[in-house]
Amino acid sequence: MKQTFVKDLRPDSPVRSTFLVQSKERKTTSNGAAYLDLSLQDTTGVISAKLWDYSERTTPAFEADDVVQVEGHVESYRGTPQLRIRRITLCAPEEVNLLEYLPRTQRDPEEMYAALLERVRRMSEGPLRALLLSILEDAPLAEKFKLAPAAMSYHHAFLGGLLEHVSSLIALGGHVADHYPWLRRDLIVAGLVLHDMGKTEELIFTRGFRYSTRGQLIGHITMALEMVQTKIRQIPNFPAQLKDELEHIILSHHGKLEFGSPKEPMFAEAMVVSFLDDMDSKLEAVRQQYAADQDRPGDWTSRNPALKRELYKPPKD
Repeated sequence: MKQTFVKDLRPDSPVRSTFLVQSKERKTTSNGAAYLDLSLQDTTGVISAKLWDYSERTTPAFEADDVVQVEGHVESYRGTPQLRIRRITLCAPEEVNLLEYLPRTQRDPEEMYAALLERVRRMSEGPLRALLLSILEDAPLAEKFKLAPAAMSYHHAFLGGLLEHVSSLIALGGHVADHYPWLRRDLIVAGLVLHDMGKTEELIFTRGFRYSTRGQLIGHITMALEMVQTKIRQIPNFPAQLKDELEHIILSHHGKLEFGSPKEPMFAEAMVVSFLDDMDSKLEAVRQQYAADQDRPGDWTSRNPALKRELYKPPKD
């Protein structure tokens, strides 16, 4: 059983533990010496690592998504812990429990999914309810939805992250619809449930997190659109106008063309889905940055690559 985790690593301390290789890249120094630039992870986080004394002849073979045993020392690089590796070996698959290496939600996915199903079943009878139930009660898709991360690294990048993100959005959408009662509540619910459904196919999350080949080529927006269109074809007399509006919500939920949306939101419910999606993802990115830098000295976090800024750390109560 793994005993030392990323969250336990502190500068100027020795390390002997196992990690999942998130990424591996062979590089060379200015004088031509080869080294490996690695990202190592477990369920508590990710740490950058370097194997300076690298040789293809003497270094055991391993690849991204393998679990390795590492011996080395934790250094501080630009205020962030970094692992200097002295020795690395490949772990046998039978020795590995992947739940120790992949980040996962702290909430119960089964409870979240049951609550989401219960919320959808409370919707008024009609085509949107029928569509959502045809997706959420699809057993193979449901199992993927319970496990999928919401992103590779930006936000909710952990097993169950997509479901946690959608659950948060459903709660937020209810408050918005209460405040603006003229909005079409069921359309907002449908948009929030479906907008990122394509990530169940865009991402591979059975070992490390990475894009599927089709996910890299097509993307989750198009994949969600395809999934919804397939289900709609199975529902007799699904209203054509409602189909167009729901598809527009999916196509526009990133908000702007430069953020990957083929369209920008053009009616109120599409704006609500886009605004809430942006807010929830950004606030989760902030929460994760605070958690990662809770022991970092000073008033500021390290730079968050997704938000492109350092974050002020409010005083602790």
